[in-house]
Amino acid sequence: MIDMTQYYELTPGVNLHLVKSKKFKTVLYGVYIKRPLNDNEVSLNALLSRVIDKVSSVYPTQKEMSRALENLYGAIIVSDVHKYGEKQMIQIKMQIPGAQYVGDESVTGQAIQFLDQMLNRPKIVNGGFDPELFEAEKLGLISEVEMRKDDKDGWALSLCVENMSEHEPYRIHEYGTVDAIRKITPESLYEHYQKVLKTSSVDVIVIGDFEPETMKSEIVDNLHFFEGERNVVPRENIIHHPDKIKRVEETHDIAQGKLAMGYRINIPYESDDYLSAFMATIVLGYGGSSKLFKVVREREGLCYTVFARADKFKSILMIYAGVDFDKFEKAESLIIEQVEALKRGDISDNELAIAKKALISNLQSLSDYQNSYINYYYNQYLTGGKLDLDEYIERINSLEKNDLIMAAKHFELDTIVRLKGEK
Repeated sequence: MIDMTQYYELTPGVNLHLVKSKKFKTVLYGVYIKRPLNDNEVSLNALLSRVIDKVSSVYPTQKEMSRALENLYGAIIVSDVHKYGEKQMIQIKMQIPGAQYVGDESVTGQAIQFLDQMLNRPKIVNGGFDPELFEAEKLGLISEVEMRKDDKDGWALSLCVENMSEHEPYRIHEYGTVDAIRKITPESLYEHYQKVLKTSSVDVIVIGDFEPETMKSEIVDNLHFFEGERNVVPRENIIHHPDKIKRVEETHDIAQGKLAMGYRINIPYESDDYLSAFMATIVLGYGGSSKLFKVVREREGLCYTVFARADKFKSILMIYAGVDFDKFEKAESLIIEQVEALKRGDISDNELAIAKKALISNLQSLSDYQNSYINYYYNQYLTGGKLDLDEYIERINSLEKNDLIMAAKHFELDTIVRLKGEK
């Protein structure tokens, strides 16, 4: 399990989190760069995350980069971008064997220096990123955005999000749009990169078996950040009471209908009631023992797939079902009925026990995997949740049926999306 967690402010807006665990023989470094989710820069951030980890001025080719990582005992470095509510997070992660396990005390400093080079010393050609690498990553990102519609399940959910949040930043996809990506040049991306380094709030998280004071000193000495005022991304607005239910339909070349339903949870993650609301969504639509699975799929045979999932940052609930085209009406009606059943208190002791067991089992497995735990830790940190797993599990076990009922009463249906087949 986790032995100790320490937190430091390196400079205003740049924080260091040290998570010590003797369970791991590798050390995982995570650099999380917070940006606002907005139309002006979402595509820039997505492309930047593809470019920043490929080469540097020190290792100007991908072959040299690979050789350098191999010399660091097979270290791995990856960069990507994720949407956290209405924040867009550029993430750089590096995993390397712990110094004591390879008998080389210098490996920690070398790893952090390598990470610093990725952040602060990119390969620049004529005032912009390496044009050949840039074009390859740009085409790859465009291709991924264009392929979003090919995943019809995901497209139905995305369409639901975009329509229920049409006047909110949350509607924006984390990769942006093809038109915006096409307009980016090596020079404009480099200009944006410089702004990102100087103005973003940053969290550096290190998890592994190390001496905290030694690790802190290595980070301070080898990982450099600009000093100055950094932006604070505002908290999402999550309370929303729809005047009416939005309905959206699209026609696609599909053999099975896709149904997505978006609910406003209307409870912020800072509230003690949020965990009750989240547990209610598990009772509703997580796994084969959930209400939706047992009623909509097994009893009525209306769908092939059905599930519910919550976004903690935006406090919304998404429900998805794959249904026959002539079953839309009945499937919608039954899904709404199961949500209303939660509000009425139709929750058995067995349903609550199974939901608790499922969530606790998932949490207990987190500490077995560094990447899973660092993601859990950062999500909990951002939302003010319990960082200690045992405390969190204790809080889950203390929940009672009435807690879920009172939380579910806040749920409000906002948007329904149907993807239908062509005539």
